[in-house]
Amino acid sequence: MVDESKTAAKPFRLVIFSSMPPRNVARIIARIQRDLPEVEIVGVLYERVRHKTLRQRVTIWRKKMIRPLYARYIAHRIWNALGRSFSSVLDGILRLFHAAPKFPNGDKTLGFDDLEQISKSIGCKLLITGDIHSNEALDFVRREGPDLGLVFGTRILKPALYEIPKLGSINIHKRKVPDYRGGGPVGLWELLDDQKEIGVTVHRVEAQVDVGAVIRATTIPIEPFDDLESLALKADVVGADLIVAAIGDFARGTVSEKVQTGAGKLFKNPAPEELLQMKKRLAVRRRGCPPLYLRPRWKLLAKSILHAPRLVVKNWKHRQQKDFPVIILYHHLVADRPHRFGAPTSGFLRQVNYLLRHYRVVSLAEAIELARHGEVAMPTISITFDDGYADNFVNLRAVSEATGVPIAYFVATEYISNGHEFAHDERAGEHGFAPNTWEQIKLLKRCGYDIGSHTRNHADCGVSDREFLHNEIVLSGQDIAKRVGPARHFSFPFGMPRNISPEALETACTTYENVFSAYGGENRSLDRFRVLKRWSFPRTIWELELQLNSVLNSTGEEPTYLRVRVEDLPPTERETLSRAG
Repeated sequence: MVDESKTAAKPFRLVIFSSMPPRNVARIIARIQRDLPEVEIVGVLYERVRHKTLRQRVTIWRKKMIRPLYARYIAHRIWNALGRSFSSVLDGILRLFHAAPKFPNGDKTLGFDDLEQISKSIGCKLLITGDIHSNEALDFVRREGPDLGLVFGTRILKPALYEIPKLGSINIHKRKVPDYRGGGPVGLWELLDDQKEIGVTVHRVEAQVDVGAVIRATTIPIEPFDDLESLALKADVVGADLIVAAIGDFARGTVSEKVQTGAGKLFKNPAPEELLQMKKRLAVRRRGCPPLYLRPRWKLLAKSILHAPRLVVKNWKHRQQKDFPVIILYHHLVADRPHRFGAPTSGFLRQVNYLLRHYRVVSLAEAIELARHGEVAMPTISITFDDGYADNFVNLRAVSEATGVPIAYFVATEYISNGHEFAHDERAGEHGFAPNTWEQIKLLKRCGYDIGSHTRNHADCGVSDREFLHNEIVLSGQDIAKRVGPARHFSFPFGMPRNISPEALETACTTYENVFSAYGGENRSLDRFRVLKRWSFPRTIWELELQLNSVLNSTGEEPTYLRVRVEDLPPTERETLSRAG
């Protein structure tokens, strides 16, 4: 009998070199673990960032303060610090209005102890050092016997370290090579040069900076609303994709290397005062997407002042009784080019960060459970996206991975299958916005997105034709089940009462566990509903805040067939509802 333990293929051994924040290291570890089961991460060599001493800082400050440019930079820093202090006070006031804790989503700061626990959980050794080239660090790497090294955000390494792995080491570089070697913020040099795209490259590590053979490379278009923040976010998520693909190439022995040709150019990190001037020049040249208010700001101010006392009383009453409504938001598209449904990447990131500071942000499954059965002790929301636009694959994923927010994603399956532009975009004269592919949907599913149905052809379901409704509602769920697994959720396209006929509602409710509208409203644990209500995602934080507190929108009267009759409830639920009044 053959000993299977001896014939089984050995796992591919990887070591990671990094000085990135522990959260970033944890994310790339999780991504490799999830997508490359044949790879074993045997070690993480982490070098703490070496900070300058106070004496060194004072010496540098004295030399630079004689320069007017540096004096303006210091003034800018002071102004920003005052702005952060004001924002902190405003956040405190808003928490008082919301009756919410300081960290509604918990303190998600990830430190070295957390990184150590993550490493232990996967059987990986972690060494944190002050000198990545010390004998202790070199011995650590040799002991683990890695096949490949991954350089993930470190200073320039010496051959004595990066040559230890049997196959050498690779590096992620968020620019094109050889044109943009070296340092600086992602996208800075390309924006200053008026380029149409930035590059992301995985290449071999060699003694000279960024000259190694290219293993994997791709480009990201620079869109009209892009800025340094959005390009960095996109390069992070695309870079992680390339890292996984490149490590997989090595693990499977399918590496294809392309030697760099041409002289290229090496860029150095600009000093902070120089970078500030560069950003100002870019701000003049690239205006970005302005805040798109749907209402005059004087009206928003008047509503804010008028409703403030009522909201404080209402929210503290909800906190005492633990019966906050659950708000489900829907969006369509994160895009850095004009679209009537679109939000720029940086703008959407600011909205999400605002929500994380002031609201508990939960998955759709948890929101449904809380809305139907749970105690809701703090303001709670969930975020969903409709249709399935290809731009979301990078832009939305960049925000969700940077912030950790869970996303539910409703797709119109026939568009995903045939790749045609959405009919509602064609009617509006907006072209060039393709749908996702099924491969992208599969990856989003692996990233934790909850994939639901949005009919096959983004159909208006306000009709009584049962065959049509079966084809659109039932078969779209079967499309998803064949490709990525069962779909538990369904959202009605257009989503107003007139778009949800009694026949459509019956078909959806007998096919899916949960059904969603788009006409706004709150979901409360004492309510009984056949359709969960969703509100659209406003473009500005101010309008978003007022909408979440039911200041801006009124849903009006629901058709009776969208509600559940008390007599149709199980006896236990009927009794609970009766006791609650």
